[in-house]
Amino acid sequence: MIPRPTTDPRSLSRRLRVGALACALALAALAAVSAHTVRGLQSNALATAFVSSPSAGGDPLIALLWRNGTTTLDTGLRVACFYVANTSPERADRPGWPRVTAVGFELPGSPEGFALVEPLNGDWEVVENVAAALPGHDAVTLDVAIRARINPTGRTPGQPRSPRGIPPGQTPQRGNGTRFCLSGPFPDKVPNLSTDDPDDMLTTTVEVLLNGVVVGFHGVDDGEDGIDAGIWVPTPPATRPVPMYP
Repeated sequence: MIPRPTTDPRSLSRRLRVGALACALALAALAAVSAHTVRGLQSNALATAFVSSPSAGGDPLIALLWRNGTTTLDTGLRVACFYVANTSPERADRPGWPRVTAVGFELPGSPEGFALVEPLNGDWEVVENVAAALPGHDAVTLDVAIRARINPTGRTPGQPRSPRGIPPGQTPQRGNGTRFCLSGPFPDKVPNLSTDDPDDMLTTTVEVLLNGVVVGFHGVDDGEDGIDAGIWVPTPPATRPVPMYP
């Protein structure tokens, strides 16, 4: 599970600087996928999500440009928009649960300076350089994660009857769920992990970024607050390296 954030003035400063306004595949044959089914590593039938780009498998990241007179400058920042649907079955004993409470990414290098562009309702926040425990795998560091503002049990502080996060029972279709847009120094290219050639790179489309997605769940069951973490399950079955960039 992606742990809860702690207050970090440096992280806050980075978010404020950028607030004005990734991943590679393990196998080259999987580079053209157009959406991602995510399954929990402990409860793969009870904690599921569907993560997709807005329109198609080739959706590019959006470059943020700065115009200075007649000159257009590239800021080096990119915006990635994607949807997260919580396809988990709703619990009969606890309506409205489990909930998707986090989504994060591992990126090459150690980029910093990400900001949430959408949604801006205060229910979600961005954290950087987050250690994520993935059952059955080595721990990974997520360069950026979007987290619901919740307490350790997955509930909204002071509003236990108004849970944050994405509710269950959503259908696995493009455009379903919650739309997120994240700005930051996303790389334009990432290593092609299917080869040993360091010069073999993949263009970073939204779907390539989503190959390394990690989704956090709360309320999957009654054990330890029902916390689980899920990663993309390729179809046909293939190895998704964890960590993506050791």
